This record gives sequence, structure tokens and C-alpha cells, in this order.
Amino acid sequence: MLGEERRQYIINLVNKTGSISASEIAKLLNISEATIRRDLNKLANKGLIKRTHGGAININSVGYELKFEIQKEKNIEEKKRIALEASSLIVDGDVILIEAGTTGYQVALNITNRKELTVVTNSCDIAVLLGKTNPQFKIILSGGILNTDTHALTGPIADYSFRNTFVDKAFIGISGIDIDKGITAVDPLEAQTKKYIINSAKNIIALCDFSKIGHICMNLVAPVKVINTFITDDKADKDFIEKLKELGIEIIISY
Repeated sequence: MLGEERRQYIINLVNKTGSISASEIAKLLNISEATIRRDLNKLANKGLIKRTHGGAININSVGYELKFEIQKEKNIEEKKRIALEASSLIVDGDVILIEAGTTGYQVALNITNRKELTVVTNSCDIAVLLGKTNPQFKIILSGGILNTDTHALTGPIADYSFRNTFVDKAFIGISGIDIDKGITAVDPLEAQTKKYIINSAKNIIALCDFSKIGHICMNLVAPVKVINTFITDDKADKDFIEKLKELGIEIIISY
């Protein structure tokens, strides 16, 4: 296993377990603890994990969420590839919902050549972008309480809007996902609004880079089985992907 591949494996392992010791990783990979400690230091210096005495923990606690400006730059190449795959599922005349989020914003950037789209969103950023680039689109903004960290509109007004709106496809972002715990979110208002978003669509398309897999946030949104199509990148945990396939979920890997 090459160094970069090994370090990616370690990230996935830390995300999945929450915390792990260098000795445990060394045994799993049949490699020296000294090498693992160097890997952990490199990953900690990049802000991908948090170093502890003897091992590492997931940098994101269940109650932690990065601000939009930081989140949009995190794993940006993976998000762009995921968004490109997602945009290929959108055809002229579709009625779609793009949830607020950094990967959803990337999807919006990729559909400026479509025609006669109706786009429902709880993102002011997405609404303004598409309004400027595609004035012929019908754009419906949900309204709601603005979360200044995530730039999402949530709360009772947004919930009412989505409860009374029906779309062909909903492209949802993922803060955390686990086979047993399901889809989770940090903010309780966002979790509730996401539930209504999921109920509004014929097809749920989840946009999820590798770092969200195995991470669990505070608030339950829904079990993973609500997802119809799961789009991720080539660094995604393979065991997790196989379990999704067993549930009959379509998998699209972006390369």
C-alpha cells in the first residue's frame, strides 16, 4: 500500500471509528508504528484528523460544522467531480430541488446550459447564481431562517414550503452518514427541513464526498434507505459502498 493510499485508509478508519490508536492501525496494516505515527502527524498538520497521545480522533465532533466559506474549499476537487456526475442526471424540462450546500452549489454551476428547468432551493447563493446565468429558469426560493454558517434557509417557513412542493429529483448534501445511524445533520432546524426535502421528491440523489462517510452528527434526518442514488468519489469507503448496494441503492463513483 502506497503512502497516499495508506493515509487515505487511515482517514476513512478514523472517520468510521471516531478514534483509534497508532498501534491498532499498525496491526491492521501490518506496518510499523513509527510509520503510522508519521502518517498521523502529516494528516494532523493538514487538518484532516486531530492527533491524540497514542493515536488520532475524528476532527469533526457530532456538534461541529464548518462555515460555508471554509467548507466550500474542503475536498473541492472531489466535490466538483461529484457535481459533474450529478448534473448529468438533469435534463431539459426537469423540476428539481437543489439543497443548500457547497456540493449543491457546484451542481448549479454545471447546469447553466440546460433549458426550461424549474429549480427549487433553500439556498440564496444557488438562487442568485442561476438567476444571473439562466434568467429563463423558473427559480423558487423556499424562504426561512438563514443559517449564516451554512447559508441554508431552514425552519418552519422553509418546512411549509417543502411540505407543499413536489419535484422530480432532489439533490441533497450530506453532513454525516452511517449505515446504522442513517443520514444525520448538525443543526436541528436543518435536519427537520431536510426531512421535508426528502419527502418532496420522487428521487433522492445524495451528494457525498468520502469525508462524510462514517461521520455521525447530532440530529437524525432519515435512514440511508431513503436514498435512490448515492454519488461519491473514488476515495469512499468500499465496505460502506457495498452495504449501500445491498440495500438496492444506485451508486455512482466520480473519478
